[in-house]
Amino acid sequence: MVELKLSEDSRYAFVAGRIKSKEKELLKKEDFENLLNKEDEKEFLNYLKNTSYQRFEDKEIPKIFFNAEIENYQFFKEYALDDWVLYAVLFDYDLHNIKLYLKGEILKKDFSLYFSRFSAIPLNILKNIFKIKIEKGYLKEIKEILKSALLFFEKEKNLTLLEFFLDKNLFSLTYQYVQKSDFLRIYFQEKSTQKNILFLLRAKRKGIKLEKNDLVFYLLPFSYFDLDFYHQILAQEFLKISELFKGSDYYPIVKEGITEYFRTGNFIFLENAFKKRLLSLTQLTKYLLFGYELLCVYYWLKESEIDNLKKIYYLKIKEKLPKEWVRALILTI
Repeated sequence: MVELKLSEDSRYAFVAGRIKSKEKELLKKEDFENLLNKEDEKEFLNYLKNTSYQRFEDKEIPKIFFNAEIENYQFFKEYALDDWVLYAVLFDYDLHNIKLYLKGEILKKDFSLYFSRFSAIPLNILKNIFKIKIEKGYLKEIKEILKSALLFFEKEKNLTLLEFFLDKNLFSLTYQYVQKSDFLRIYFQEKSTQKNILFLLRAKRKGIKLEKNDLVFYLLPFSYFDLDFYHQILAQEFLKISELFKGSDYYPIVKEGITEYFRTGNFIFLENAFKKRLLSLTQLTKYLLFGYELLCVYYWLKESEIDNLKKIYYLKIKEKLPKEWVRALILTI
């Protein structure tokens, strides 16, 4: 996809050895294909018992998924030696929790039940962030953003706009911390670009009118395309939007995604293609001997594997959706 400078950080040499061992346990494409052919929970569970998931002795499949997620999260958090790596990779979970926390502060409600436990910011710190004295660093800047967000809400009185405010400001803050890393910088640029494209396509589908100046507020920064380009998406006919991407490697993905949208009425195919593009970043570390990048890659691969299992279990086994339809949602590299 791109050429970049990898860290080769020797502090991660020990965990690199563990990762090489754990990677051998990852499921392969043929495993997912075999699971797609299972007809009921018993067959699905019996197959998992012959994989690394056998160590989770639960008979309830959802509990197996949850325990696997906990194990993956704890492994990543234990061996991530730099806070900024934690904040970058677990950004979406932190963002989710921060939004819930602030919403609870505004509405005077407790949303603790809906907090994710897979965050980088400890929940006890987030819930007391205005009471705790924080001298410097990422958490201090988070605290300042939250103060600004409350002032923003006092002015706008709109929770939806508040979410956009938090998206942009928290994304920008985290991006500042990952600029020292080519690998994570590219990861964030990809996330920004993909989220912006999907936002604009959904806005266009709903007939939402946005001026060019509005996009400064709604779009995430540091993406591969500039404001003029994104504004063209809103101005272009839906069927011709993909033509704007000619000359970039986004072109085939967007073209097929829009074709599927007209066939199905949703952007699921495009969302999945974008996720696969993000996951393909893992190939950039193929020949790396050690470094935090290897830890990030293993975390994402395991996370994607568990997500694939969930899709097969809930959509194919429980909901009885067609195998071909579910297969199209499975992400493998």
